[in-house]
Amino acid sequence: MKPSRRLLYAALACLPVAANAQSPADPAVAVPSVPYRSAFTDTPRGVETGSLDWKAANAQVGQFLRGHVDILKWEAAQRKAPAPANPPTTDTGKP
Repeated sequence: MKPSRRLLYAALACLPVAANAQSPADPAVAVPSVPYRSAFTDTPRGVETGSLDWKAANAQVGQFLRGHVDILKWEAAQRKAPAPANPPTTDTGKP
């Protein structure tokens, strides 16, 4: 038997199955329902031990009126160590 005839017979054998198939455009066709699954089911819990008062946090951030520039200046001021009371001497004792 020729390969083209086998292909024709196979296509004709599938014809009754295709005739019974339901149209995807038919709104009356029943579809399986999709179960609800929350996106937050697998997220870790208990990372934060407490919550902050949002008003206090907003006021704290609001003290930096010019934004990031003020924060950088504040951090630089915090890093500065106080000058020692007695600066080290470089005197070797020789005149």
